[in-house]
Amino acid sequence: MEILGQGFTLPLEDMDITSNDMNIYAQWLFDPHVRPAAVTKDGLEQELYQIIFHQYSLLFQPRIFPPPPPAPLPPSSSPRTGYNQYIATSGSASASAHSNSFHTTTLPVTQPMNLIPVFPAGGQEYYQHHRHHHHHHQQQNANTGSSSSGSQSPPPPPHPIGPSTTAATPNPTKESISQLAHRHIELCKKTLAVLARAGRVLALSEETWMVLLKVMLGITDFLLKEPMGGDTNGSGIPNMGDELCEHLLRVLCELWLRSQIKDVAMWNMLKDCFRRWTHRPKSIEQWTLISLSLTTRTLNVLYGDEEDTSVVMLSMNGTNVKMDLAADFVDYAWYRILHLIPHPLELPAHNFTLAMLGIGQLIDCFNAVDERVVSRTAEPPSGNTILHIFGTYLFDACSTAPQAEPESQRGCAEAFASLCKIFCRPQHQRPFLRTYIERFYAALSVGLKSDACLPVILLHSTELFATDLEGVRMLVSDFIAAIKLVLPKMVITTKGFVSVDDVRLAAIKVVSTIMCLPNLFEAVELKPGWDWDMQCASDSASVLGEPEHMVTQLIRVLYTDQPDESTERPFTGLKFYILELLLMSLRTESSSYNMRYLLHLINVYVIEDVPFCKGLVGTVVKLITEKILTMQLPSDVTLVAFDVLIDFVDLYEYVKRDSKNVARELVLALSRYVDALIGAGRLVYSYPLIVQAYDCMIRWILASQWIIDDHDCYKAVIATLSKGITIFDRASDDVQIANDTHSEKKKRRDATFPPTKQLFQLPPRSTSKNTTTSSGSALLQHSTVANAGRNSSTAYKKEEVAVRMAAEYCMSQFVNQLGQFPSLAEISSRQTGVNNDLQQLKHKRWRCQSNTTTESSDQWEPRDAIRYFLLDKRIILALYDVESTHQESRNAPAVQMILRDTTGKYVWSVESQYKAPTTSRTTTPSTTFHGDVTTSASDSSVLAGTAKSNEDIPPPNRTGSNDIPPTVVAVNADALPTFDNLFAEGSNSWKQWNVVRAMAEDEKQAEDTIRESAKQKAPTQYNVEPSKANISTESARGFRLLLADLGLLLPGNHSRITPLRITETLITEIETLDMLNDRDCVSVTAYYAESGDASWLELVESPPPINPHFFQFLNCLGWPIDIARHTGFKGKLDPAICETTSYYADRSVEFLVNVPYFLHQPPEDDGVWGTTNTISKIHRQVSSDDHVCIIWIENLAHYATLAKQIKQSNSAHSKSMVYLFINPLKNSASGLYWIRILIPPIGNQATSVTASQRLNENALIFGPLVDGIVISRHALGAMIRNTAISAHQACRVVTDTYTRPYVMRKQFIEEISHRHKEKLQLSE
Repeated sequence: MEILGQGFTLPLEDMDITSNDMNIYAQWLFDPHVRPAAVTKDGLEQELYQIIFHQYSLLFQPRIFPPPPPAPLPPSSSPRTGYNQYIATSGSASASAHSNSFHTTTLPVTQPMNLIPVFPAGGQEYYQHHRHHHHHHQQQNANTGSSSSGSQSPPPPPHPIGPSTTAATPNPTKESISQLAHRHIELCKKTLAVLARAGRVLALSEETWMVLLKVMLGITDFLLKEPMGGDTNGSGIPNMGDELCEHLLRVLCELWLRSQIKDVAMWNMLKDCFRRWTHRPKSIEQWTLISLSLTTRTLNVLYGDEEDTSVVMLSMNGTNVKMDLAADFVDYAWYRILHLIPHPLELPAHNFTLAMLGIGQLIDCFNAVDERVVSRTAEPPSGNTILHIFGTYLFDACSTAPQAEPESQRGCAEAFASLCKIFCRPQHQRPFLRTYIERFYAALSVGLKSDACLPVILLHSTELFATDLEGVRMLVSDFIAAIKLVLPKMVITTKGFVSVDDVRLAAIKVVSTIMCLPNLFEAVELKPGWDWDMQCASDSASVLGEPEHMVTQLIRVLYTDQPDESTERPFTGLKFYILELLLMSLRTESSSYNMRYLLHLINVYVIEDVPFCKGLVGTVVKLITEKILTMQLPSDVTLVAFDVLIDFVDLYEYVKRDSKNVARELVLALSRYVDALIGAGRLVYSYPLIVQAYDCMIRWILASQWIIDDHDCYKAVIATLSKGITIFDRASDDVQIANDTHSEKKKRRDATFPPTKQLFQLPPRSTSKNTTTSSGSALLQHSTVANAGRNSSTAYKKEEVAVRMAAEYCMSQFVNQLGQFPSLAEISSRQTGVNNDLQQLKHKRWRCQSNTTTESSDQWEPRDAIRYFLLDKRIILALYDVESTHQESRNAPAVQMILRDTTGKYVWSVESQYKAPTTSRTTTPSTTFHGDVTTSASDSSVLAGTAKSNEDIPPPNRTGSNDIPPTVVAVNADALPTFDNLFAEGSNSWKQWNVVRAMAEDEKQAEDTIRESAKQKAPTQYNVEPSKANISTESARGFRLLLADLGLLLPGNHSRITPLRITETLITEIETLDMLNDRDCVSVTAYYAESGDASWLELVESPPPINPHFFQFLNCLGWPIDIARHTGFKGKLDPAICETTSYYADRSVEFLVNVPYFLHQPPEDDGVWGTTNTISKIHRQVSSDDHVCIIWIENLAHYATLAKQIKQSNSAHSKSMVYLFINPLKNSASGLYWIRILIPPIGNQATSVTASQRLNENALIFGPLVDGIVISRHALGAMIRNTAISAHQACRVVTDTYTRPYVMRKQFIEEISHRHKEKLQLSE
């Protein structure tokens, strides 16, 4: 072994011999059959191992020393002395070492390489030292005769180099020396792999473990304590310490942990040596890796799963090592490794940053315990515990942020990030110590003024103000001043490790948690000098342009009044800066995601502050409209902007209070916007925007009756809707224009559309509030919507169809409701259960079939016979005669008219009122409301018709001026021929004309004679018995009078009305049409939970004592209804299982809340629910179609687990995807609620999981609430309801199950018309 040992000291040119020696030793280590017989016979395996480890260490002696860099060595002994010291120590103290075991993979040892020896200066001293050491051991073995000692062969001496040897060796080139040095390094790496494998697979004694650890520690210290140099002087010779640093540290740490050594002296020695290596980044990275692995192992034992708790996993650069370690040693090693490095501030700048990053990873492990705890018996580590361990490092690093060097700034920023992570985690058991809170606030005040630390603080403070941290709201002004450096324009310069868009988004998220605070803490005074910080931030943001400054001044006007004179620096003074941040950022933001986020926050802020700020809605609507009209917004942002404007319709009372022109200007702007999009012609990309713009426009129009007296706006709306309705004709016109333009190459192409076809004649402005349009005008407006431009034989693109249908729907609402229907406040007085034409029709068919068997049931002529027509291919018109409501004209024709179209079902009562011709034909109709109007926004009214009859009209007064009928003069009267010129004189026609003219003159003379004689005579009284009424009150005549009055019986209009054949199928299909919703019907589920640990039984059947605020919240979602009497949307609720719930409705949606606490057991004899015997089963069936769940949770811990449990506990067909959590912040703020929105990727099918993932990636398509926002109590109900409705629609969109209600009704009406239309003669 002495001979083999000397092979490890050979020069580089003889490295093939060294490689062979290493292979031989490797075989002796791992294959007992090839070991020397004496070793096997005498049991000298441990002595063999120790000699091999000693001699392996000689390989790591550098053969070539590159020129040293100018940097001084760290304070320690010379490399040679330190290395010899550890070799000598390992050789002399190997008998007293104690250690254990470890595991990892190994690399195979390859064939030896040919190397050229080049020894550094001082090699002879190294040789003399080891030669003396070897001679001493030989004498000791000969004297004692000990087999154990005799088997320990000292390291062989290196090959001596003398002047003759050096001279004899040819001087190799620089390239060859570099290649040989690299081969030497590769051989060292293979040797390290052998040592690592020896620690894993060999049964080493404590003494051998000690030798192995000391050898590894000596090698590592000898190479790594040298300064990092590399090829600094261009010599091409690699530095062995730099090349082997990672491998040395990995093998050393693996063997150290696998040995499970607890010797204090050895650990102290490791700590002293490690501090000499901390100038190398790899050492800090290895420390982070080992600390992280031991921390994970320790936390798993205390809080985690039972699996893998006994394994420590090391992963570095693709190498994974598992070690089975005892729990007590893991705890001991974790503590010692954690304190292995010095204070991070003592490290070089780059390594300081690495150390702080490593500490941040350790803190993340501690913070993650609360989310992955399975056993609830152990209390997760509190924030105080984490600060006890790392607080000194973190606070000291934060304190140096203002004067930190540029290379150290990221380390300081990471210290702030770690602190924010700790303090943003809610403390459910123990609050933070006051000392830590004060130091944290002081550190934040300093860090927010540092350009390097500010972005990181914002990134990790998005939930800071949502925690119940004591006194945290004293930092609101500091954060707003800091955010003004990021929003609306980036003033500071971010480092490469932070994205600008991420920083701006983080700033927006921080604003979402503080924007509702000023109104809640209006009596709280801000700290002195807070406005100075704001002024500094405003000065820094002076890069804004002139338009932005004008917007700032406009916003400032809104908050000029001081709300509280008793407070010198009120908290409400921050509202100006918050609104300025939101609106100005919307103007300057370029990120699509951030703009959508800002729009949602603006929506919430307006709802929060509109009761306290006049003119707020109008200002915000104007700015959003201007942003839309720039035509530069992405489509997804524009759609969200329209959603925000639609939500503002509910604030119309505040808009009307502040300015009456807001709605008008918005509607006109949207008209111009739609005209521009249609004119551009790229409907493939713009049709969703057009549809949404139509929806927004009609909602603002129907918010009140303001547009009736605005003729210009009325005309602009009709023109815009007409463009959408005639989109099919425009497409064909465009093709013709394109063809004409192609033929005329010299002409300039006209990209505009031809003039808009005016579909509706505007009625004159009425001067009386009681005046309404006539029956014919109103119905013609209603029916002419879809008639123009229809060509059913042509296949149109889906975008054209979508635009046309949206325009038709809006026009139907426009002409149906404006000026015709009562206000929303009067809708509640409508009669219900009246005018059900289908029930009457079924009853009459049954009576006819039962009373007479010979007479056909289809031949009806009674006055109450019901007839169905299809009007303009889109309206199903039901007519039947009824008795007049006027006592004096009981026999006057009266008709009940029921209209069914895409917008809903409407009931009109039409009566003929007989009046003198001198009276005005415009009447004030009496009003009757019927429950068949299925849309709460679709009000019903009476259509009054007028007619004449000789029965009740007094004799006309022929003496008045009314005898002369009104005449007009045609503009081309001179060009009209006379009868004398029409016929040739002497012709038969001329003779007939003369005869007729003579007879007419004779009749006129006779009438004049009678009239003159009547004037001269006195009136004579005659007693004449009045004639009997020649009117059949049993025959149906009213519907014919109505159709004739409307002009639908004229030959030219006969194609507009089509009779429908009444059959059982038609009745069934009309019933189905009535069941089709004309509004979006949304049902959601609401739960109450104390924490995320609540069970399904506690959520549904036996809840804990419920907070009264939860029931108040349910009443804010809607108004309570009686299920038994309610005629609107009820979901799957039934009076047998539920008596009441919360319900909300407007013109476009019906909203219902399924609350399990309102359910009760059904009667046993109930045919539907009788077999369902538990509330849980009933609730599963009732809520199976709910896409959104609302959970009021007192403690937000483990809320993600609760969402998963709800999904798994529901029925297999449950559609729940979005979970809205409401967490009241009660410790330090009353009336504030933290909203968390969760879309877990879980489901019973792969399609549902994919849909959840799609929705989670595009969560901002619904709103206005966003995840992590904080809102106040007065806005909670409305905001949750709007978000739930929007989320419900988003869920249906991502699952491809959403169709607008009017589209479904339109398609169904078309199907009915195709199946049941019949052709009749005009007389029929």
